[in-house]
Amino acid sequence: MKYHIISLGCPKNKVDSERFAWVMNSAGWKNSDQADSADLIILNTCAFIAPATEESLEYLSDIQNWKEEKTGRKIVLAGCLPGRYSDDGSGGLEDIDLIIGPGDWRKLSAWLGAASDGVAEVFGLGNYRYLKIANGCSNGCAYCTIPAIRGKFVPQSLDTILRESDILIQQGAREIGLVAQDSGNWFQNGEDLSSLAEILAVRHPSVWWRLYYLHPLHFPKRLPEVFAKFSNVVPYIDMPIQHASDSILKRMGRRHGLCAIEKIMDQIENSPVEIAVRYTVITGYPGETDADFRALRDFLGRYRSGRHIAAFSWYPEEGTLEYSRAITRGDAVDDSTASMRLAAISAVGDALYADWDNRLYGRELSILATSSITGHTRWDAPEVDSVVTFTEPVNPGTIVRAKIVESSGAVLVAEPIN
Repeated sequence: MKYHIISLGCPKNKVDSERFAWVMNSAGWKNSDQADSADLIILNTCAFIAPATEESLEYLSDIQNWKEEKTGRKIVLAGCLPGRYSDDGSGGLEDIDLIIGPGDWRKLSAWLGAASDGVAEVFGLGNYRYLKIANGCSNGCAYCTIPAIRGKFVPQSLDTILRESDILIQQGAREIGLVAQDSGNWFQNGEDLSSLAEILAVRHPSVWWRLYYLHPLHFPKRLPEVFAKFSNVVPYIDMPIQHASDSILKRMGRRHGLCAIEKIMDQIENSPVEIAVRYTVITGYPGETDADFRALRDFLGRYRSGRHIAAFSWYPEEGTLEYSRAITRGDAVDDSTASMRLAAISAVGDALYADWDNRLYGRELSILATSSITGHTRWDAPEVDSVVTFTEPVNPGTIVRAKIVESSGAVLVAEPIN
């Protein structure tokens, strides 16, 4: 019997999918790279925002058609979609054989009749992988569905993190990203995220470690020091600042103001190590004035550390505080204005890339080869940021020393140095 997993959304979902894969293998199933040759498909969905929900439903429709094509096929629906929207009995899910919430590998194991000792490992391939260090979020932002889907913040134990890091490396990982809904909030027995990064860097000195989802409220202040001390903790900060206007941040329920973000950025700018920052921001938020937007736009263009901008227009997510509040107040930003503001932020992102283009051109860099012809730098996360193309084939999974011979935004070309 063969299974196939489709994992949608963020890296955190990928970790859940790798745990599902371990359960399936433990139950005697074999993995299939192709859905057509599988007897069971696990669809691990994302429903954080409306477009993700729509994508998940489209995939589900395709898989339901796949099931109808051959008798005996089974579907497992997992992840945030069933976590956010429970079955109300209205129909449409009759042909789904099992529905499980985010990361609920125990229910999957029980359904398969597999023995479970309370621990599920991760199973996967690839030279870059992700390690989940916590689940849930307790920040309660007004626009966010995560607490309703994933629950409150619960840190993973240090022992579990260390054990799983060993497993990932045994499976071939050369870069590991630490992920959670609020990674900076990880704390245990006097150790914070900076300490955790140091422990992992010493434990596995030949592996790159990358930190994701650093909420400004819980930003680990020693992190720039860790970058300077350990070259394998890559100088990259993924920070969802969301806005740069105090009034909008307050309405978002962010519990910090612009001053706190500026202090973090000043610390980053003054670091002896060249650090790249990936901002996540929301524009077109209800109540956002022209002055609020200018504050956001100007902030994003202010710092040389800024390299990537992931920008989104606000969307009224059902079940959030802002969903009902915006309707009551009637101060939602119209679609046309929101689109123009999003385009303006994109232009700021192009300017940041242009500055980095000038700085990277002609430099010799260490690049992790994710395939024989592509890779990424220490300042670029795999799958979401700039991609390096090598001028000649290299060994996948190795760190290649190469000279940047072309730099144009999200496209870099590098010549390996023998």
